[in-house]
Amino acid sequence: MKKILAFAGSNHANSINYQLLEFTATLMNDFEVKILDIRNWDIPMYSINMDPDQTPEKIMELMSLIKEHDGFIISSPEHNGGTPAFFKNILDWLSRRGEKVFDHKPVFLMSTSPGQTGGSNHLKYLIHTLPYQGAKIAASFSLPSFQKNIEDGKITGDYLGQIQESIGKFREEFL
Repeated sequence: MKKILAFAGSNHANSINYQLLEFTATLMNDFEVKILDIRNWDIPMYSINMDPDQTPEKIMELMSLIKEHDGFIISSPEHNGGTPAFFKNILDWLSRRGEKVFDHKPVFLMSTSPGQTGGSNHLKYLIHTLPYQGAKIAASFSLPSFQKNIEDGKITGDYLGQIQESIGKFREEFL
């Protein structure tokens, strides 16, 4: 059984991207999915002055988990049309600790928001930049208007079919 590491690029205590991640994990019953909760990680802001000697323990932990897993599901919010500083900082640390840290393994990118764009602007950025870190983008999914499209912790309506289609594309990478 393939091992998938799933995490959200959010440090919000009630992150809707974590809720989306948890729902998605329920649709992945043919995979071993580990949801990594990074919301409470206290990681110093990356600075070139810290290179190469001061890698935070949590970054080392994440790099080890990335090596142990066959693929990844990442759900991230969008802040002001871009990457949340919390998540961007983690990506910066990873980029300086391993040229191709994701080792060309499949990644399923997701985003949701209370608004109508569902974080789609931020997804475009991740789709463009994560391959520089060795991510093989297999699929992406954006869920707009979170409160309108989630009921009892489950996606409803047309978006259920869309996420299932995206999961199908992600699964194809393991065949």
